Amino acid sequence: MKLIIKEYLSLLKESKELDELIPELLLSMNHKTISKAQIGTRQYGVDVASIGKDTDGIEKVFLFTIKEGNLSRNGWDGGSNQAVRPSLDEILDVYIPTHLEKKYISLPKKIVVATGGDLNQNVQQNWSGYTKRNSKENEIEFTFWGGDELSILIEENLFNEHLIPKELRNKFRKTLALLNDTDYDLRDYYLYLNEIINNTELEKQSEKNQLKTLRLIYLSLNIIYRWSESEDNLKHALLASERTILNVWEFLSKNGLTENKKLTEIIGKIYYKNLEIISKYCEKLQPLIKVKNGMSFYGNNFIQESLILFEQLGILALLGNLFQFTAIINNNGEYTKYSAFIALLLKEFIENHKGLLNPVYDEHIIDISMALFLLHEWNEIEFVDKWIDELITHIDFAFNINGKYFPIDTDNFDDLVDINLRGGFDKNDYIKTSTLIPILAQWCVKLGLIENYKSIKHISENMFKEATLQIWYPDENVEKFMFSQNAGFECGYAEAPIKIPEKIKEYSNLMEQVKDSESYINIQDLLCVKHSMTPLILISCRHFRMPMFPQFWNIKFNI
Repeated sequence: MKLIIKEYLSLLKESKELDELIPELLLSMNHKTISKAQIGTRQYGVDVASIGKDTDGIEKVFLFTIKEGNLSRNGWDGGSNQAVRPSLDEILDVYIPTHLEKKYISLPKKIVVATGGDLNQNVQQNWSGYTKRNSKENEIEFTFWGGDELSILIEENLFNEHLIPKELRNKFRKTLALLNDTDYDLRDYYLYLNEIINNTELEKQSEKNQLKTLRLIYLSLNIIYRWSESEDNLKHALLASERTILNVWEFLSKNGLTENKKLTEIIGKIYYKNLEIISKYCEKLQPLIKVKNGMSFYGNNFIQESLILFEQLGILALLGNLFQFTAIINNNGEYTKYSAFIALLLKEFIENHKGLLNPVYDEHIIDISMALFLLHEWNEIEFVDKWIDELITHIDFAFNINGKYFPIDTDNFDDLVDINLRGGFDKNDYIKTSTLIPILAQWCVKLGLIENYKSIKHISENMFKEATLQIWYPDENVEKFMFSQNAGFECGYAEAPIKIPEKIKEYSNLMEQVKDSESYINIQDLLCVKHSMTPLILISCRHFRMPMFPQFWNIKFNI
């Protein structure tokens, strides 16, 4: 584990990475953090300050100046504000005399230079000479925490054997070893995560141990993120971050810990890490999105192309929706701008990739609904009208003229191959049910798209005349399942069979009747929504392929 941790540390940057990790480490070492790094505020050499017992058992003030990578001669005294020596001078000349609270003045001060790398040989004499000149017995001392020292401390305090049994460490190592395999399903990380949260009786442990465990999980996710980044494969990091935030929230909610600010602070960090990862992932998609059929070349045939395109559609739409909810929750206009940008990018994606007019799974309505929800939020009604029209036209053509590449009602890839490449089948056997058609009809009702509604009515009576049209609705038990699996298999109810009425107004009335039924839940009453974690519902829908809640297009959120 030490080698893994050291490699991870070498990938970290100073700002918002190493200076976030060190306070977490100090808390696990029972230090009291009295100051953390702040962007835009002059630190006078100190990035992090804490109070804690040293290895000699004496309580001391620890003053950290944090730097990126190896400490070289240029990094020691290169004339920049980021050099180590000027920082140390400021700590001695300014921070200790004027910024350290009076109650800590009498304590010994230990000044720590921390970096994820090593102390280069050509600067060791400079370091030794400086520390000897400025050390004062029982008052000022210096130490260097490089990658080796930090790796040992992290393993001892975060990856220790009490938190992670040997077999779980092996699962984590296996996860990292397989991150370069694009087909790897992260099963080892999911088992690792599940075992740590659910099989260690964490809910019965002290708050201190719970904090340590959640910090361990956050660190584990960060290591996977950096490894995935170095392997140029952020997909695994994206999936890992989604599963992590869902499972951690499930642990907090099931054990009545959602009011514990220390624990919820960590899930906040995991949420923003997820947002960072999905943003980085979509940044990589952006150049391909802007090119005509730029992403289509990643599939060897139409089926593969369609699966890839709809998956990216769901990820991109999810990001835009996460930005929008985050903007509302935090009253932050920057996130609103990000959401608007993603909505425009989503339009380019659909316009440049005709494959997004041909869903091959009925469940692709999950990704389509994510996109429709975002586009509706930005009032892109005309664009949505055109897209739904083309979707209906292409689905009709695929079934009646082409005889293949229509949305089948299973999510079985073998079925998809059999139907589209081998032939010799009854088409109706693969569209016995449909959620795509009635959900598109509901969107037409929501947005007043009368002509598209008529087309859906027509296709429901022809192509889907033998199919059972249905829509799944969550019930009051949905939060018991949705953070660890597809809740659609365990709870909720289906409105079925649905017959698309002749007139759009009639369907509107039927939708209102559903909302008035006893089983219909107001998702504002869900615990995650009450705690401003509404985005978790969307993450769960995409991650576990759970139907998107119809409430999202039937209500207006009051967050």
